[in-house]
Amino acid sequence: MQTESSELKAQTIVKRQRKNKEDRFEDFICSAKKVFAEKGYDAATIRDIAKEAKCSDGLLFRYFKSKSDLLIAVINNGRVNSQKDILDCLCESNKIEDQIYLIMKIYIEKFKESEQLLRVILSRAITDPEFDDFKIRFKNMDFLKPQIEFFKRRQLKGDISSTCDCEALVMMIYSLAFMIGFNRQALLGIPQEECFDLAKQYIDIFTVGIR
Repeated sequence: MQTESSELKAQTIVKRQRKNKEDRFEDFICSAKKVFAEKGYDAATIRDIAKEAKCSDGLLFRYFKSKSDLLIAVINNGRVNSQKDILDCLCESNKIEDQIYLIMKIYIEKFKESEQLLRVILSRAITDPEFDDFKIRFKNMDFLKPQIEFFKRRQLKGDISSTCDCEALVMMIYSLAFMIGFNRQALLGIPQEECFDLAKQYIDIFTVGIR
């Protein structure tokens, strides 16, 4: 009995430590997003981020080797969260037009939420030669695979033409959403509702070609 009790206690401690570690990681990501957005990448320091996260510089360095690593972690975290929302909206009974609109709507909203951070990321990608690691990761589109598989299933059902390249379709959806969500919405200040309407217009045009 004592042995079983000790093992159960040990398992509880391990689970608590893992959860605390995950919570701490999320705290660091949220703090870094806030500091990068407010100060910009160059002006932001590890000390600023640690202060925002209410921890020591040393603890932060236990999770991330550098400020660049922290920014990359923020980017990857944003991608993961966006894809979770998109996966939740995928439904094989939705009309193709409606499904594509739901995906683009989520992207447009996410790009608006991350407007300041996106400005920081793009400026680093363009000007920082040490940011090549990020560029390589950005070229990796594995995070879009679940969407590609979804549209391939719709293709097998006859909802999409057999000649349609589903990978190209998903990339087009992503690219158009970025153009609308960031370029027009964030940079040009086009109201979000107008951006949603523009997305619908694009969808009406290109869905003709995938049937």
